[in-house]
Parts: sequence; C-alpha cells; structure tokens
Amino acid sequence: MLAGILSAAALLPLAGCGGGGGDGGTTPPSNASPAPTPTPAPAPSAPPASSGNGACTTSQAAAQMAAQSVAPTEPPVDHLIVRLKTSTATHAMAAADTASRFDAVIQRSIARWNAPVGTARAYASTAAQTSLNVQVERTISNGAAVLALGQRIAAADADALAQAFAADADVDYAEPDHRMNVRDTPTDPDYNQQWYLFDQTGGVDLPAAWDRTKGSPSVVTAVLDTGYRPHEDLNANLLPGYSFISDINVSNNGKTRGSDATDPGDWVTQQELDDPNGPYYHCESQPSNSTWHGTRVMGVIGANANNGMGIAGVSWLGRILPVRVLGKCGGSTSDIADAMRWAAGIPVNGAPNNPTPAKVINLSLGGTGACSTTFQQAIDDVTAKGVTVVVAAGNDGQSTALDQPANCRGVIAVGATDSTGRRASFSNFGSDVALSAPGVGIVSTANSGTTTPGTDTYGPANGTSFAAPQVSGVAALMLSVNGNLTPAQIQQKLQGGTRAAKLAAGTSCTAAPAGSGILDAGAAVASAAP
Repeated sequence: MLAGILSAAALLPLAGCGGGGGDGGTTPPSNASPAPTPTPAPAPSAPPASSGNGACTTSQAAAQMAAQSVAPTEPPVDHLIVRLKTSTATHAMAAADTASRFDAVIQRSIARWNAPVGTARAYASTAAQTSLNVQVERTISNGAAVLALGQRIAAADADALAQAFAADADVDYAEPDHRMNVRDTPTDPDYNQQWYLFDQTGGVDLPAAWDRTKGSPSVVTAVLDTGYRPHEDLNANLLPGYSFISDINVSNNGKTRGSDATDPGDWVTQQELDDPNGPYYHCESQPSNSTWHGTRVMGVIGANANNGMGIAGVSWLGRILPVRVLGKCGGSTSDIADAMRWAAGIPVNGAPNNPTPAKVINLSLGGTGACSTTFQQAIDDVTAKGVTVVVAAGNDGQSTALDQPANCRGVIAVGATDSTGRRASFSNFGSDVALSAPGVGIVSTANSGTTTPGTDTYGPANGTSFAAPQVSGVAALMLSVNGNLTPAQIQQKLQGGTRAAKLAAGTSCTAAPAGSGILDAGAAVASAAP
C-alpha cells in the first residue's frame, strides 16, 4: 500500500453551468409560454469596465485573481492529482518501481508540508492540523495518480499541500482534484416555446441552418454531465454511454465506473450537508432537488423533431453520447479528464474502447480557479484528435479568468444572453469567452422527480449550461455539412458569423453579449460548406 501520514488533503468542486443563477429581469418573447420566476443570480463583485469582451474586464479580472486565488466558498476537499516525472536523477535507480517512487514522494512531501521553510504554517481548517493517511487511489489517463487524503480539509490547505508535492524534484505536477458542478438555473407541441431557436431579436436563426442540414447520424456529440433519463423525445438519438464516476457516494446509484450512464438523481438534503461525518458535508451551499441537468442539455442538442411530441433539438438527426461525470455534489476533474479522452476515442485503462467516438464534446460544467494542468492536457489530447470542445462560461457574473475549464486553452467558451440580446445578468464574460447564445427560459427535456426519477416532462431553465449546447449542436450541424473542419476552423466560423445585439445607444458595455456576439446558426452552417 502506498501511504503516508500528512496534515492536509485536496479535492475542489466542479458543477454544471445551469442550476446556479437566473436572470430575474428577463421575460421570454410574446410567442413563448411564461417561464417560472428563476432564482436570482449572485451579483457580480464589481461591474466590468467596458464591454462583454476582454476590453471591459481585464482590470477587474486581475484584481479578482489577486484577491481570490482560492475561492472562500469552496467546499472541503480530499484528493490530489500528482504525476511523476518520466526521468530524473532522483529515481534513476527505481524507474520501474512506481509504487516505491510514490511512497518516497509522499514521505518527502509530508516532511515538507509539516516543516515549511522560514515560517510556521497557518492552517485554514482544523482538519489540516491532524495527520492524514495519504494513499494512491488510482491512476488516470494522462499517467497521473489520484491521491486520497483520508479526510476533508479546506481548499486553501489543499492548495498549499499540492504546492508541497509540486516542490519535489520527482514530481511533474501536483494539484487539487477540483470538483466541477452544473451550470444551470431552473422553462412539435412545445416548439413555439423555443423562442431561442427562431426569434429575430434574441434567437439563433436555426430555421436557416435547417434549410441546409438537420444533422447527420454520423456526427456524434458527447455530453459529459449528470447522465441521462430515457426520455421519449431523446431515445431515438441516444447511443450507449458510460459512467466515469469513481466515487460511489457521488454516483448515488451504488455503482462506480461502468456502462450505466443513466441519471438516478443528484438531490442533496440539508441533513446531508450538515453531517460532518457524511460524504456530502458542506459540498454545496444549500440543499437542492435533482436537476436532471444532463437530460436537459441533451434535449437542447438533439431532441428528436417532427415526431409529434415535445421540442426540437438543434441537431435533431445527430447522435448523442451520454457520458456521466457528475452526480451528488458534482464530480472530480480526474474523472472528467478520463471521460473526455474516452469520448474522443482515446483508450482509457479499465474502460472498454468507445465504438462511437465524438466529434464534439459539450461541457456544461465548471468550477473555480485557473485552468488545471489535468484539464489542459485532456483538452490538448482531444483537440489533437479533431474533437471540438464547447464549455459553458459559468454563471457567476464575473470574468472567466476565475472559472475552469472555460478559461482553458483550445475550448469554445459560451456566454449567455436573454431574449433581448443583452448579456444575461448571471453570465460570465471576459477575453476567454468566444461567443454567446441564449441562456434564459430554455425549454428542454426534463423529469418530474424531485429526488429519484419520475415521469418525462419538459420545462425551462436558465444558465450558460443551456447556451453551450446550442453552440455544440450548431458545431454538429457544421460537421454534417463538412466533416473535414478542424476545431480551430469551427471556432473561427462560429465567431465570424455572430451578430451584434441591437442595444440602444448609450447602453453600458456590460449589457453587450460576451465574446464576438450572438450565435447565428444559419451563418455558421452556410460558412461551413466546402
């Protein structure tokens, strides 16, 4: 067993970009059914200085990054990701013995952590002052190991612990295993409620795109999310998926990794959040019902159409690959990184080969912090395979400099707008955002269950979680027209075809859509033709 006694541990949270913040001041157009009043989003820490693109936000982002390298609201963490160097003098005699190398690294890092140079350590949590049993739990697809720390500690302590590991000469990189969360805020027969598809002010002009293509079964979009419900308006387009959730408490179905990608529900109660001995202690700021987030995202991308029921997805002849990475209290960066590679057709130890690799990956999830090395390496690997990665920008009303993986290199980060074309109040902004799409009152496939699954339903939701899948769906339409497009070409054509919001003269730059403008599906698909 690889183990050591340590005074700290690490696992920060990631969530979906939906259930978090709504835009209480937004009203759907007159041809849409009224949506329930959404939960107000937290106000931005400070208004940006000029427009929704980088010019408006640079100074604010710099100030926030300096003051908030680890967000004070992060829940306790309990894992690190550590990768050893492939060749150093310190392990030249033991290169074949990875177990011994890790044991030595753990012991040295323990000593470094317990005796910092030059000053006594200030702990952010009492748990960090106790000895922790650090063990290698598993390896992930980039060769790094996930270290279990035995108990939860504050995120600030986890960050400092990772630095102690990173200082070791035998370590390539070390970082907390951040948890990601959903990015939503929970609105055929319901097509007229889908204002965002066709409205001339705030919509994305999908009818013009559909005149050219309605998608292709050969173009697969992977949705890395909470899994799926077998909704009658989705089933025709769903492929067999996979769950990459390693923690049985997060999976909430008694299983770890395996072929069951269905969503059992991700509700969390106040009692669970308040139990210091339970697995969900302080993992969220408040209790919540099940979100059915993945099912909602999949409906936006690829709900069946012309079938006499429900709604129409963006790429309604394309295929959807459900990959479950989020459950109760989100999901870990290490699981998501493995899932990304698998979705792209890259082999992952312990998982069967993916017979239907995706050309587009949708990540309507995120968490606080700079882009982690684990995320960036996974993104680099899948984009090198020609896979386009679309990410929700986040719902904190702040710069994406503070939100990963939207701030990673090589992704298409998507902000949210309302029915008037203005930036939704909750939408993140900044130079990392490529473009925006509607994110308020987005009607999609859902489920009636508040905890465990109920019956198929439809309903509206708010968040960049539901803006991103519109861009993913349009990327799939573009690939159905021209399968040779690279991820960089897709981003260039998406951004080149965006349109500006019709804002009144003198309107604050903070109201402008983030990125290059609002998604125009018709223009993007037209530009994709060879």
